[in-house]
Amino acid sequence: MALDTDRRRQLHALKLKSLAETYLGISLSDLNGTEDGAIGIKRHDNCVTAVILAEERCSRAVGVAMAAATQAKADVIHIFAKEEASSLASAAELFRTSPTVWELNDRVATVAVASDPTSKESTDVDPELIAVLEAADLDVVYEHGIVAGEIRGLEVARIESDGEEQRIAVGVGAHDREAFALLHGGMPSGEALLRVTETVRFHRRAGAEPHPLNRLNAERWLRSQLIGSPQKIGATVLSSASPPTARRSLKETIPAVAYGRMAEGNQVVVVCTIGIDLNLIAFGAQARMYTDPEAQLIFVVPERDAHPLLKAMVEKLMVPAELIAIDDDWRDWKSSGSLA
Repeated sequence: MALDTDRRRQLHALKLKSLAETYLGISLSDLNGTEDGAIGIKRHDNCVTAVILAEERCSRAVGVAMAAATQAKADVIHIFAKEEASSLASAAELFRTSPTVWELNDRVATVAVASDPTSKESTDVDPELIAVLEAADLDVVYEHGIVAGEIRGLEVARIESDGEEQRIAVGVGAHDREAFALLHGGMPSGEALLRVTETVRFHRRAGAEPHPLNRLNAERWLRSQLIGSPQKIGATVLSSASPPTARRSLKETIPAVAYGRMAEGNQVVVVCTIGIDLNLIAFGAQARMYTDPEAQLIFVVPERDAHPLLKAMVEKLMVPAELIAIDDDWRDWKSSGSLA
């Protein structure tokens, strides 16, 4: 039988208490269990230690740890992670106060070794299929070997291959693509795209009534607006870029990444999100390393989401970055086109 939320949090807290005593030799004075793990603080005479347990959604652990450490003004940070410890160790190295990441194997913990950056996947796609997406007035987006057609950041089609032949699969998400193929499998790609895009464009626009099609992937919608109006953040040209890790599904929310050039001529990596995402800064630092380690890094969030905690975390990065708060009515922007 599945544990209820309160009991799961209690067990997470007890596990972190035991790990801290066994491997760090400290007794946590401030300990709170969460659905994803637990957060503990130990205040010494001249030092504050923050200790985090990551049991679920482990990829977010560095962001959670840095947020907890920032609030507690911690000098030392430890993360015990059930999964993805090597990747977390890589992200931890991008902060001036770098957390020590421990990899958990049952109840045994060992210090994790940072993994090498993920290699970029090449994309070999039939140009005629790209032309079909472009003819439907879709934004063609390349991410981790996947080529998709999007409307204001929402994927409505992607190019798929069975190993021998490539084709355009139409639909919003995997289940929608499968259903559309079953019902309209013989429909020409252009006609199929027209049927889907008309519906999506109607709902995914400024001022539209609330609908799942305008709530999904808002961070990617913001990216598409910035690509159309790069001057809003002082850039001259922006294009979509792959995140450091691939999305597992359409419903997974991760920050959207863009790459381009500032008015001063330097390259820039832009990382967008909607809502207060504690993992934004760690994710963005990894995105810069993955895209262009020498580029300027800018985080973009709506004004209402520019929490002081995010600004404080930006200042803890090894390489300087900037957090820009844009108008909350960003959906109303009219594209001005990118300046070459």
